[in-house]
Amino acid sequence: MMKKLLPILFGIIFCFASSVRAEELKAGKKTPVNETTWFVYQFTERPKVGDVIMKVTISDQETRPIKVFAHYDMPSMRGHHDSGKVEFKRNRTQDYVLPIHFAMPGEWEIILTFEENGQEIYQGAVNLEI
Repeated sequence: MMKKLLPILFGIIFCFASSVRAEELKAGKKTPVNETTWFVYQFTERPKVGDVIMKVTISDQETRPIKVFAHYDMPSMRGHHDSGKVEFKRNRTQDYVLPIHFAMPGEWEIILTFEENGQEIYQGAVNLEI
């Protein structure tokens, strides 16, 4: 019985240990996506339990068809508050905005993914404590 469970346990441990290893991002800091494009993210208010708007500004957003996605969850409770891959929407000033729902206090991770023509061109992680 134990011999049958060991591969399953190692598989589960491997899944948790091999979570996304993305560049850690800082709010308000210009971060390069590639040689010609950079972005800045920020929250419209201090993150707290509940909904908070995350805003991403991209340097050449009008000349390139870039899509921005977020996937957020609590690392200590993987899957319990998982948002799935959610696309940011453009506002009137052409910034990308998305309401992030922080269900409870604790450590949160937001993975930002940038895509161009259906191909991933950048991924970064925002880690914060609510």
